[in-house]
Amino acid sequence: MIDPWFFSAFCLGLLAAGALVRVVRIPVVYDRIIAAAVMITIGAVAGLVLSIALGNLLVLDATIILALLGYAAVIASGTLAAEAGA
Repeated sequence: MIDPWFFSAFCLGLLAAGALVRVVRIPVVYDRIIAAAVMITIGAVAGLVLSIALGNLLVLDATIILALLGYAAVIASGTLAAEAGA
């Protein structure tokens, strides 16, 4: 039988991969920033669900750290895009 937590984590991972495709293919810088934020949010939720499925807090810690670093990169890229006049 399929564990619903693993299935949910898998589906959320597919959604995050779809958002990554959107980040790569879209031509407008600000839309890329929004798509990256969506990808990070969905990826963080997938990590949370995977942490619940595995019962392991190490996965949750790694998810929190990666989400914080990802959002810092999104903020930095938004600041650089605004300074460049994009």
